[in-house]
Amino acid sequence: MFLRQVVGWIGTLLPVVLLVGVAISSTQSRPDSMSGYYYTDMRNIFVGALCALGVFLGAYDGYDNVDRWITDIAGLCAIGVAFCPTKPAVCSAGAGACPASSVTRLSTSEQAVGDIHLFFAAVTFIMLGLMALRFAKGGKTPPGQDLMGQIRYGLGFGRPNADQPQRYRGENFAYHASGITILSCVILAALSNLLPASVNAHWPLLFIFEAVAVFAFGFSWFVKGRTMEGIRTRIPWIGAPAARPVPAVRQLQDHR
Repeated sequence: MFLRQVVGWIGTLLPVVLLVGVAISSTQSRPDSMSGYYYTDMRNIFVGALCALGVFLGAYDGYDNVDRWITDIAGLCAIGVAFCPTKPAVCSAGAGACPASSVTRLSTSEQAVGDIHLFFAAVTFIMLGLMALRFAKGGKTPPGQDLMGQIRYGLGFGRPNADQPQRYRGENFAYHASGITILSCVILAALSNLLPASVNAHWPLLFIFEAVAVFAFGFSWFVKGRTMEGIRTRIPWIGAPAARPVPAVRQLQDHR
């Protein structure tokens, strides 16, 4: 539970910490993506959070080998995002009008490392989206399923058990919503590059889609780690009802 809660806190707090940190520590304009904060005073926070996230994801022991492969790949790519920075901003307006981290022309190495960064970032988000969906997988895939059936059950869209408590169906809805949100943000972030430069200059769409995806990822791990239940038990005035014993079958599923 603790590992899931730590991952959830990193995911939900990182976009906010980056925004507030730059607003406090710097007078430069906000980057148009989360990766762009590598070139601000928040570089160490950005790199450190991604490295911690990568280590925690790699250490996570999922329900089966598919879970382990997904989290291992996501963790490795998250570390790759941290150590392969995105392309710096290109600005030719002059030293006084351009940010200190900008360049007048991208070098070959900056272009190559930036492309590697983009690959790592895309794979990380896709793996996190798949993992959020797989949180809804309550058990083994029933035998006799065709390929599409195996994929459907593997992503948590199989037919729920008739005796499944309503509470856990609500959790599965949260997992599905988080996973679909993450994967949708990946697609929308890619499509935002097709918009006119004037639109992207006025609205930081890439940052918005990345922040929403990261928040959805953190929220899914919050739900899996029972974080909100822990908060309610520590704050009496919320008036949470007494915790009920968790069925043995659900305890086995929660081990994921």
